[in-house]
Formats: sequence, C-alpha cells, structure tokens
Amino acid sequence: MVIGLTGGIGCGKSTAAGFFKSHGFVVIDSDVLAHQALNESPTLAQLKSRWGSACIQNDGTADREWIGKKVFSDSTEKTFLESIIHPRIAALRQEAMADSSKSYILEIPLLFEFGLTQGLVATVCVASSDEVRLHRLESRGLSRAEAQKRINSQMPISEKVKKSKFVIWNDGSLDFLKAEVDKCVQILKG
Repeated sequence: MVIGLTGGIGCGKSTAAGFFKSHGFVVIDSDVLAHQALNESPTLAQLKSRWGSACIQNDGTADREWIGKKVFSDSTEKTFLESIIHPRIAALRQEAMADSSKSYILEIPLLFEFGLTQGLVATVCVASSDEVRLHRLESRGLSRAEAQKRINSQMPISEKVKKSKFVIWNDGSLDFLKAEVDKCVQILKG
C-alpha cells in the first residue's frame, strides 16, 4: 500500500508521518530526498555554475538558507532548481520503495503540484490555518514575511484539501493529531 501525504508548509506533515510510522508504515520524506539530491556532486556543480560559490557552504554542501531565499523570491530560479532536483528525487523515491511487501507513506509537499498521485492507494492532506502555520514557521526561525512568501509559493491549502481523499486538520494538540492519524489508518487498513 502506498499513501501520498501532503499539506502546506507548517501544517505538520512530518509529525503526522511519524504517527503513520508508529502504525508500521515506512515513511519516505521527500524533503530528506531533496536534501540528498541537492548535495550530490552533479547538482552542486550546476548550482555553482548558475549562482556562483555563494550558494555553497564552506564544507562543500549546498547553502539551503541562501538557496531558499533565492528561489522563494524568484519563480524562474525556483523552476531552475526544481528542474535539477525533482527527477533525482523521483529516482531516489523509487529506490526507497524497493520492497513491495511494505506499506509506504510518501511525504510529498508538492504532491499535487507535480502530479505525483499515480499509483497511490489514497492521498492524505494535513491542513492548518494560515495563522497557525505562520506561528510554526516563525518558531523555526523564519521572519513572518519569509514564512508568508513560502506559504504563498505553494498551492493554497484549500486546493490540496479538495484534491485529497482524506483530510487531517492540525490546529490542535499532538494528541488530537495522533487520534486523527489513528482514525485514518483504521479506514485505510479496514
């Protein structure tokens, strides 16, 4: 069984994914795969060729903060970055799902934006109000303006909700989120 888990930035996808993991699902986090793809030699070479050495840290890895500011303020640069790393992320995701006897949660923030629903048993959207999302992103060190830019760069959460088979609202406590995931798993495995 392969389930697509999506939602907007700051909605709690990773926390929900952890609760799915406690039910035996193997979680494949596209953000982790993106970090891996971003730091592979061919990618680093392309980034440096386009943006210069400012996008590379002293340890030779991609400067994600610098790159984030660049791509979230310029859609052309965002498209460039996605054209490099998304094919590699897809390949890494397929490698990670090699064991067909297991059930997987594919945590993919841009699930609908990139049409990655083929082969999924269901889609689950973790959603939150914009105010809660802004607060969560600010607690991660982003300014309110940076947080709003990132929210605005994604498909509106209302659209993701409409496209999803299951919706888990996450404006409450961790216990509430866990209970919602538990209900979703019962339905999926039922």
